[in-house]
Amino acid sequence: MLVKVNEDLRVSGRKKELIDLNKKFNTISKKQDYKRGEVLSYINLGNIYATVGMYEKGFQYLQLAEESLEEANDNYLSAKLYQEYGQANYVIGLYKKAIKYNSRAVYYGKQIKDKQDREILSLVYANRADFLRNTNSIDSSLIYLHKALDVKPTPVINSMIANHYLLYGKNEDSARVYFDKALSLLRKRDYWDSQRALTYFYYGDFLFAKKEYTPALEYYSKSLEILKKTQRVYQIPVLYQAIAKTYKKLNNDLKEKDYLEKYTQIKDSLRSVWEESVNTSVDKMTQEKEKDETAKRSLTIMYNGIVFLLIALIVIVYYIHNRKIAQKHKIIEERELETEFLMKKMSIDDERLIFLAKNNDPVFFNEYQEAYPELVNRLLEIHPKLSINELSFCAMIQLGFSSKEIAQYGFMQHRSVQTKKNRLRKKLNIPSDVDIYFFLQNLNSR
Repeated sequence: MLVKVNEDLRVSGRKKELIDLNKKFNTISKKQDYKRGEVLSYINLGNIYATVGMYEKGFQYLQLAEESLEEANDNYLSAKLYQEYGQANYVIGLYKKAIKYNSRAVYYGKQIKDKQDREILSLVYANRADFLRNTNSIDSSLIYLHKALDVKPTPVINSMIANHYLLYGKNEDSARVYFDKALSLLRKRDYWDSQRALTYFYYGDFLFAKKEYTPALEYYSKSLEILKKTQRVYQIPVLYQAIAKTYKKLNNDLKEKDYLEKYTQIKDSLRSVWEESVNTSVDKMTQEKEKDETAKRSLTIMYNGIVFLLIALIVIVYYIHNRKIAQKHKIIEERELETEFLMKKMSIDDERLIFLAKNNDPVFFNEYQEAYPELVNRLLEIHPKLSINELSFCAMIQLGFSSKEIAQYGFMQHRSVQTKKNRLRKKLNIPSDVDIYFFLQNLNSR
């Protein structure tokens, strides 16, 4: 009931009723000790506040959901929670954190047994595609868009694929095919929601690219109207910018100036909110760390208590035991110092390696092999016949170079980089749904 009513109120932009509903449901769930309802209402409240630009409050409710979720043990709610965490971090510009939380959402989404609940993976995959695109992982972005489409075809996912082909493939025909599918799906829906708003926005971009500025403006305006109605504040600035750009093409200086001013005003008002939200997100990381440290301290206290009781029974055991503990702490401290030193060295080495790679220096791979001998050995264990050129290519990917950068610094075409990536995938047996960068990082961390 909550899922259905919540969705109906959300798409119609009835914020107050939506908040009241979830707070009421949360109160009832607590009284009845219904953890699933308590967690779901917290997640919904987090989504509502984040959607209207109140990110700090959104994070607070998501944290409450996470605390309650420990007792609920529900894969669907876990996937939904980390999906919201990922989206909220993405909106405020914390892309790496967004991908981290999205990975958790993917993990829990795959554990869901119920077919209808499992459809949340469509949204999770689509958001992952968006996050990856902003980290220049263009190929992986398209892979996840098609994964999302396989789970549940929606207007927005079709529009995102169309937009991808338009921007990166320069393939207007393919873009048209997916936009036709998106608009066809919209004709089957009788209400205004974010699906319609985002589809209209992407279609406006398509028309703009075709220099059909007047119809592009119509679709931008339709999208803006829906976003205002549903109070999706964080998506409005980019629309103001697109409308201003369109008016410029239509030689309407007055309207262009008007929308640029609107864009500046809303961007400035959101910037301070984003900065506060970044602090909240960082605070959450600190809290998680402190929580782990508190748990460790509790275990240490309990352990020392047991040792203290043993002292009264056997003095000699106490002495030996404490001696071992002291040695253990000494080893841990030595390892921590060693790890800190290695991390600093690795940072310096990486800067040096990136510099050599950018300059296409012949000594690049030799120095990389000295910095990452275990990673190189693991690659050779998987495929002993990898050439120096292929290993150097892996090194650049592991260091975070995008396909475009590899092509630029290696004096090759972007298409050649993609071909080399595909060959490496086959030689290293990398699954199609795993990004090569993450594969190498995982191999490096073993």
